[in-house]
Amino acid sequence: MLTDRLVAHRGYPKHFPENTLLGISKAIEAGAHFIETDILFSSDHQPILYHDALMNRISGKDNAVHLLTLSELIQLPASEPERWGHLFNDQTVTPLTALVELLSAHPEVTAFIELKRSGLHIEGIEQAYNLVTETLKPVIHQCVLISFSDEFIHHAWKQNYPRLGLVLKHWDELEKPPITEIHPEFIFCDAEKIPEDITLDHIESTVVIYEVEDPDQTIIWFNRGADMVETFDIGGMIENLAHRAL
Repeated sequence: MLTDRLVAHRGYPKHFPENTLLGISKAIEAGAHFIETDILFSSDHQPILYHDALMNRISGKDNAVHLLTLSELIQLPASEPERWGHLFNDQTVTPLTALVELLSAHPEVTAFIELKRSGLHIEGIEQAYNLVTETLKPVIHQCVLISFSDEFIHHAWKQNYPRLGLVLKHWDELEKPPITEIHPEFIFCDAEKIPEDITLDHIESTVVIYEVEDPDQTIIWFNRGADMVETFDIGGMIENLAHRAL
């Protein structure tokens, strides 16, 4: 099924600000069965949906996420003002608890929850894991923890978290620990990091390719053995591929 092979990257950034409840809701309305979001932490140790450690691009503020409390953050815009101007000024920083409520209402949706390395560095791996998994408890089987941090995913594996994904920093990591030890359910890889002569059918984990926006390239990746592709334009990709042979 096509919608089971596409991931809404940070929600629906083609038409809405990234990592907002609005963008994720609109992605689900467009047909997304899989969404991806990024996690950072407030100064009072609360997980929020946010990609950048510094707030200039997303909130138009000269500040850093980890210096503000959750109550302060949720009053601030997450509207990407340089891209959208004042169009989405009503979209504020979203706490992870709000995403949990949305997922509870959509049990058909799986969320990839990416722990950013900058947040892990400040919060610490063990505390970050505990904070996020405690928040995710009501929808835990809908949520896959992913990260560029091998140490975080290894810790989550040791805690028997049910669903894990590693984001490759280099292609040759496939043949090394922790992947060979953990055998994560998902492996994420930037399209540009995969050698041109490589096919992906031999990889046991579900392979998710990101930084692919062209529908024709998406089909090429599927033909090369990719299981899933992340897109910033979930609705457009579904519409474009719906009547094409895959």
